[in-house]
Amino acid sequence: MLRLRHYLAPCLQLAGGVLALVALAMAPPERGDLLFVPLTAAAAPVQAARADGSALLGRGPLGSIVVRATRSRDLLALLRGGILVTAAPAVLCGTVRA
Repeated sequence: MLRLRHYLAPCLQLAGGVLALVALAMAPPERGDLLFVPLTAAAAPVQAARADGSALLGRGPLGSIVVRATRSRDLLALLRGGILVTAAPAVLCGTVRA
């Protein structure tokens, strides 16, 4: 039991660092390819992308869509609508040529 407590703090710090790196890697850019991930059944990512004037590029994993944004958007309003906006990494979404 004592040994577990000895390793707990470094493991928690390592996990926090990894989580922070993943969050930075998935942070949406101001312009470029974005992933709209629906968080609720009522979320409408395609309609939200069209309303913003973004170009639809394709489907992503887990019911998400890949869009190309040419201007900054209100990410908080999209989150309130049940859509999480992240970067569209090529590892998850593939590469798109437009």
